[in-house]
Amino acid sequence: MKQLKFLETKRTPRYSLRKFSVGMVSVLLGVTIFGINFTNHSVKAATTESVKSSNSSPETQGSAATANNSIESATTPQSAPNTQGSASKNATANNSIESATTLQSSPETQGSAATANNPTESATTSQSAPKTQGSAHTDIKSSTAKSAAKLAFMNLMATSGTGTNTDTGTNTGTDRNAAGTVDQNNINTQLAKENQELANKHNLTSSDNYSSNIYKGTDGKYYKIVTIYGNDYVYRAADIQANGTAFLQKATTAADTKNNIDTSKEDLGNGQTRWTVVFFPHKGLQNVGSNLSGLTSAKFGIALTSDYQIVGNVDMDVISDPNQTFMSHTFEPGSSSATDWPVQNPPAVVDFSFNPKTDVDPNTGLINNSKTLPAYNNKYLQPSYYFTTATTTGAINLWQTYFFNHRNDVKYYNAYDGSPYLGYGHDFHFNNFEIKNTTGVDGAKFGDKIIYDKLGYRLNSKNGVANSNGVVNSDNFNQAMEFKSQGSTGNSQTQFSSYVISFTTQHTDSHEVELATGWKNQQFSGISANIYSYQNTGYYNMFSRLYGEQRALTPADAADPYAPVNPKDIIPNWVPANEAIGQIKKDYLNNAQINVLRNKILNNITDPDAVKNIIKEGNSLNDAMKNLGNSIGQYDPDGSFADHKVDKTKASDRYQYADSDKKSAYDTATDAVSNIISVENGTVNKNKGTYADQATVEQLTKDENKAWNELNGVLANKITPNIPTTKVPVADTSNLTGIEKGEVKKNVEEANKGNFPDGTKVDVGADGTATITYPDKTTDTISGRDLVRPATDAEKITPNIPATKVPVADTSNLTGIENGEVKKNVEEANKGNFPDGTKVDVGADGTATITYPDKTTDTISGRDLVRPATDAEKITPNIPATKVPVADTSNLTDIEKGEVKKNVEDANKGNFPDGTKVDVGNDGTATITYPDKTTDTISGRDLVRPATDAEKITPNIPATKVPVADTSNLTDIEKGEVKKNVEDANKGNFPDGTKVDVGNDGTATITYPDTSTDTIPGDKLVKGEDSGSTSGQTDAGNITPTIPGGKVTVKDPSHLTDDEKSQVKNNVDNANKDKFPAGTEVTVGDDGTTTVTYPDGTKDTIPGDQLVQGQKGDTTDAGNITPTVPGDKATVKDPSHLTDSEKDQVKKNVEDANKDKFPDGTKITVGDDGTATVTYPDGSKDVIAGTDLVIAAKGEDVLGSKYHSHKNGSNSSQADRVKGASTANGSIANAGNNLGVKGESDNAIVGVKAESDNAFVGVKGESDNAIGNNKATSLKTLPQTGTKDTSILGVLGMLLASLGLFVFKKKRDEK
Repeated sequence: MKQLKFLETKRTPRYSLRKFSVGMVSVLLGVTIFGINFTNHSVKAATTESVKSSNSSPETQGSAATANNSIESATTPQSAPNTQGSASKNATANNSIESATTLQSSPETQGSAATANNPTESATTSQSAPKTQGSAHTDIKSSTAKSAAKLAFMNLMATSGTGTNTDTGTNTGTDRNAAGTVDQNNINTQLAKENQELANKHNLTSSDNYSSNIYKGTDGKYYKIVTIYGNDYVYRAADIQANGTAFLQKATTAADTKNNIDTSKEDLGNGQTRWTVVFFPHKGLQNVGSNLSGLTSAKFGIALTSDYQIVGNVDMDVISDPNQTFMSHTFEPGSSSATDWPVQNPPAVVDFSFNPKTDVDPNTGLINNSKTLPAYNNKYLQPSYYFTTATTTGAINLWQTYFFNHRNDVKYYNAYDGSPYLGYGHDFHFNNFEIKNTTGVDGAKFGDKIIYDKLGYRLNSKNGVANSNGVVNSDNFNQAMEFKSQGSTGNSQTQFSSYVISFTTQHTDSHEVELATGWKNQQFSGISANIYSYQNTGYYNMFSRLYGEQRALTPADAADPYAPVNPKDIIPNWVPANEAIGQIKKDYLNNAQINVLRNKILNNITDPDAVKNIIKEGNSLNDAMKNLGNSIGQYDPDGSFADHKVDKTKASDRYQYADSDKKSAYDTATDAVSNIISVENGTVNKNKGTYADQATVEQLTKDENKAWNELNGVLANKITPNIPTTKVPVADTSNLTGIEKGEVKKNVEEANKGNFPDGTKVDVGADGTATITYPDKTTDTISGRDLVRPATDAEKITPNIPATKVPVADTSNLTGIENGEVKKNVEEANKGNFPDGTKVDVGADGTATITYPDKTTDTISGRDLVRPATDAEKITPNIPATKVPVADTSNLTDIEKGEVKKNVEDANKGNFPDGTKVDVGNDGTATITYPDKTTDTISGRDLVRPATDAEKITPNIPATKVPVADTSNLTDIEKGEVKKNVEDANKGNFPDGTKVDVGNDGTATITYPDTSTDTIPGDKLVKGEDSGSTSGQTDAGNITPTIPGGKVTVKDPSHLTDDEKSQVKNNVDNANKDKFPAGTEVTVGDDGTTTVTYPDGTKDTIPGDQLVQGQKGDTTDAGNITPTVPGDKATVKDPSHLTDSEKDQVKKNVEDANKDKFPDGTKITVGDDGTATVTYPDGSKDVIAGTDLVIAAKGEDVLGSKYHSHKNGSNSSQADRVKGASTANGSIANAGNNLGVKGESDNAIVGVKAESDNAFVGVKGESDNAIGNNKATSLKTLPQTGTKDTSILGVLGMLLASLGLFVFKKKRDEK
């Protein structure tokens, strides 16, 4: 099958629910069942027994409200001044029960129209719209129901001073014979506006070119008289119901048609009309007296006669019952088969639109706009079509879907390519329809066939015409839009929806009178809205509503039945008007002028004085037209104006040798005259002249005669001016500047030195034309085209140099980003100076080359555009990852400032140049002063934060320990003593509200007012009653193993060989040969971890990563890769027993830190203590110690644990957490700093134990007898390496060691 091609096939439709807008709701709705605004861009709402009071915002144009079958409904429109005509907004209320709507329209809401069908006890009150009298033919609409439709337009008439005039008592709605707005001669001058007003009142169409007028007939009805070429055509409103009937099924009625198709229109003036058609107003098909039936692939469409052309978009609102589920048949592009999908809780309103010119496939007629009306995947409409008769295939498609009817035959295939119509049948069988109106159809009666199928006859070359006694000629319909609902038979499958279609048309009177007639003289102009549906208990429902105008014909019982009505037989005073027009001499008037005069007389026929003035005006105009004709040599019996004939004039010397401006003036005047008097082959064609009043004609006559008289040119002399060889470049060839004119003048004079006689003057015009005036006052000209040329862009434009230069790192070699900044600077500086399409390119030295649209160029030197950047401009300071906790963020201490400074400097190593200085203010703001004295700042908000109480306070450890019976299970009394000891030791240290809790092992937990906590281990607070001390009595308590200075290089750090283990053991023994007592045993594990077992059975452990390192340069992955230790440790509850989730977090941290380092296939396993083993694809391994990967959660750790969280967040104090170089296996070894803190655990060997009762060097300041309680600030960190400078402590340590031995011995002796 041939793949169809469309303008848009994007499959995702856009169905938007309208948001409720106060302005729109106020203008439009308060109705029962569903009060819906059927407009392009308005509010959709459903109400039951509701009363709404609404206010419309300014400049909301043209609302139209329609109420159908309303019961006891009242509408009170209240309109403010300055309302203007528009039909873009329509509202429909169906089956309203006891509903009231108040429409309060603010200023400048023009031209509303409202229509109500079959109202019962309805009343309409219009405020500020005086004397809105007159009603339409009862076959069209009742006057009460139409009052809302008239409201907005009548407000326009009342407030703008046109149309209805309450002061004079003029009532154009009732009688067209009095003047509403008059000139000084009491002649009506508001024909067009009155036509629009009457068109809206009586469902007619206004004139597009003064060729028609609307009058009240002798029978009280209103008629439109179209006058074309002196012939009069009489039309009246038409609202025809025609229904089809399937074989053996009962016929439907005109009331059924109105119940299922609601039509309305608003005349916008000048032949424009806004139409609104509501299909299935009750959200389903419902005949009079029948139940409501959901839709099942219901077909509905609108055909237009050829005198109406759609302007702009066709808009559609699909209004559904949200509580009803229906089956949707959706199509995919390229497929003619549908997929069924249930649609539940459909939105109340979905809006669509399409443009017949841009959204319709010109071959197949398929409507498809993926954004506004998609043919595919549309849940609310099956594929839709728009056919026109512009092409043969389009005409066939229109006829075989809209009109064709032959028993059960249906045309399923597109005439273009034979493919099936999407959705299959789109048939309406219009030829089957019969008239259901009992009256109101001229030239027909109830039961007559509505269609006289001349289109089918023409397309099929058949003998005879289908429905030979039909009324409406199908050949007049040149466009039709066809739609199809969703829904299937069965429960919860049919669609309960209404479809509201609105669009604007342009009407042409001359095309209307040319419409073909039916079998007699019947002629219909307008739209035909049709339904073909199989609903309502299995019946075929075929409805048509033809809405518009029909040719007024004599009745069937007239002497000449079905003859076109003559205006004289129906329009009052038509004969006197013709008699009056006969008193006007029309020899020189064109037909447009005659028509206007005739309409003026008709409008004022009851006022003799006005008619006399019009006759006088006409005769004066006729005389003026004669004079105008004489000015071009017409109407000249004695030949007095023979030489004024245009062709003769233009061939004469007076024209040929006249100055160019004189010739131009003559040509202009003659062209203006030809619009009024059209001369063809020497004869005046009165049908082609346009209307002009007497003042205009007289001015044209004056201009023409003046221009002819000034054609006095002769040969100036025998001089031929020389044209300069070069043209002057100018910015605007039609408007030269004074300087440019001077250059042109100089060029001409230079080129004619010796050619022009003395006294010759050269003047240059705005377009560069040079006028040479010779001494004898005759002139020559040189055209501006020969003297000037458009200046190139580069000649016209002077580039603006940016006010500021771009700072760059290297002025001779700009980066791409710097080039972009220069380019942007130049473009910004020249907004409005450079024309569209100008391109700016920047060179390596910053020079900008500007290429204009005409390819000419300008340059701006790089010296004017760039400068060397300062350090501050080149450098962006890095903000430290962590903020410094401070006691007062507005007043930092010097120590805090030092921490902030260090943080900033550390974060910017390699970023700040040498010589950069960092100063920290009281609020923590860091000011960075670069070597070139430029500065940057980092806000204190990014560098500091308020410290918690726990961070600010260091608990004092009581001087004496509480003796207890069982150090692992204190009694309440013992706990109370411990608590009191802690509180007493911290009076003045702890803030008010601090709480101390003591655990079973004597550990004290201090909870500060801000809920942060500190702990003091129980062994610092209690002691056994017998021993007097809980530490320092074991070998492990007294001995701190020394870590060997060099590590053993091994092949596989996770699987040491026996020889490698021996080497490790030997290293440890040698490092501690003067420290380990006799009987000490040293054992080495597979990963190098060494266990030291003392003679008393106590133990110390040295982690393997501090004793061994991988072999560099070997062929294993472990030998070649050094894992990166994550920057942040995982916070865990118990560092020696990690949970699965905590292990996963450690694993993720290691993976993230090494995502670009570990080869594919690398596996990471995490042990209970957080130690990570990295197994590479070749089986070799690396190990990262758990101490480098985890940290105890605050409040969970215990002072003395190797994972204890200190104030700075590290696992150990600043002294004991010394990082060394990375080993080959990736673990981070602690440097052999034997003067550091032991790491707060008996068995973790990281320097000296500073927390034992008799510690000699208490760096952290937490031992009972610690010397130098400086909280781990005594060691300074070496640059880059992170190791501690222990040179000072070396000397201090020896002195303290000697003193310590003396004190220790003395204490022991005392015991």
